Amino acid sequence: MQKLKGFFIAVGILILVFIVAFFATDIIMKIIVGHRNEVIVPDLHGMNYEIARKNCKELKLYVTQTETVYHEEIEKGKIISQTPNPEIMTKKYRTINVIVSDGPELVRIPYLDNLKVVEAKLKLENAGLTLGEKIFRYSDEVTKGKIIYSQPMADELIPKKSSIDVVISLGKYTSSSSSDNKWMDLLDDTD
Repeated sequence: MQKLKGFFIAVGILILVFIVAFFATDIIMKIIVGHRNEVIVPDLHGMNYEIARKNCKELKLYVTQTETVYHEEIEKGKIISQTPNPEIMTKKYRTINVIVSDGPELVRIPYLDNLKVVEAKLKLENAGLTLGEKIFRYSDEVTKGKIIYSQPMADELIPKKSSIDVVISLGKYTSSSSSDNKWMDLLDDTD
């Protein structure tokens, strides 16, 4: 019985040594081999897409643009977000998916010439723009209270939500045009 008990103890110790050696070897191999195949994911936010691709290629990572979206604050071609997140360990040759800014959404300035200010304001709002400063000038061609032109000019592409200044006609210049009352009447009409 003593021999049998000693045999089981020896087999138990051998099994325990084998299990410990197996897991220890596995852990040691992962540490030695695993770290050579892993890199830290760089932070690509705000970086130019092409520069990010080049930098990641040196780290043996790939960068793929999954979509582009309009962004009011981040200029065109810069990275808005990424997956996986930065500062984590990942295997080499992994692909980092990024969303790239298409810059602010551009809209075309509508023609405002010869419109009343109220009409121009509505037309600008429909285009995603706002009415900016009102500048008053005399005009021989455009009726008093109507828009002579816009600044920037009509048909230009500008970022959505920009403001457009308008030059409003005071009518034809006459010697009595310098009266303050006419000026005040026109200001009241354009609001």
